[in-house]
Amino acid sequence: MSINHNRARPVYINLLQIKLPISAISSITHRLAGIYIFFVTLPLSLFLLYFSTKSYNDFMFISSLLKDSILFSTFVAFSFLVFAYHILTGVRHLLQDMHIGESLEASRVSSYIVFFLWSVLVAAVIWRILL
Repeated sequence: MSINHNRARPVYINLLQIKLPISAISSITHRLAGIYIFFVTLPLSLFLLYFSTKSYNDFMFISSLLKDSILFSTFVAFSFLVFAYHILTGVRHLLQDMHIGESLEASRVSSYIVFFLWSVLVAAVIWRILL
């Protein structure tokens, strides 16, 4: 058995030169959003829920922190946006699991729809934070 070593094969993979399709980017960012939700958004939500229901004074403190601290409110808003993106792409994946929009063209279009809806949501949240 001989091995042909003359074929042009990549020696290394440069991830910055690979052009991924939009559906692959959507899938990868869906997984990254899930990791962020599990390690950041979930503990943050539990922290806020615990302290907002602990006592009236703690609720007022959390409420004033969200109103007055632009850094904290931006962080909470970003966590919400990541969660919303994860939900949108999750619905897209569930539809594909039901064999709806499973073709390459439909997958590409659904990825663009998800990115468009999420960008509208981002614009609404940024508009709300700045006003």
